[in-house]
Amino acid sequence: MFTKLADTSKAAIFSVLVLCMSLGAALVIRFLELPPGLAMWTLWSITPTVAALIMLLVVTRDGYSKEGWKSLGLHRLGLNVWWIAFGATLLITVAASAIVWATPLASFVVPEGGILNAITNFLIGAAIAALTFALAEEIGMRGYLQPT
Repeated sequence: MFTKLADTSKAAIFSVLVLCMSLGAALVIRFLELPPGLAMWTLWSITPTVAALIMLLVVTRDGYSKEGWKSLGLHRLGLNVWWIAFGATLLITVAASAIVWATPLASFVVPEGGILNAITNFLIGAAIAALTFALAEEIGMRGYLQPT
C-alpha cells in the first residue's frame, strides 16, 4: 500500500492504529461484559501485535520480505544484555521486599492449601503471563516502534 513511508510516519500510523484497536477492545469488553480475567487480558495485550501485523502486511507491505520481519528484532536474542534486565529487576525486588519486611506492613501467613501449592500456581501463572501477554505486547510496542 505505502512502500515509501518515513519512520515517523510509520510510527504515527502504528500509534493511531493501536489506539483505535484499544478503543475497539475496550468497547468489546464493555459490550460483552467480560470480567477481569484471561479473555479480557488477551484481548488487551494482542492489540499491539495485531497492529504490527497490519502495518507489516497491509500498510507498508514490509512483511513480505525477510528483512521486514527482522525489523521486529526477533532474529537475535541479545543475551549479552540480559544480565541488565535480570539484575536491575532483582535489585529493585530485593530492595522493595527489604523495605516492606522492615516495616510492619508485611507478615508471613501460610496459605490454606500449603505453601507448595501457592508457589506452583504462581509459577505457572507467571510463565503463562510472561510468554503470552508480555510477549504479545512487546512484539508490537518495542518490536515495531523501536526497530533494530
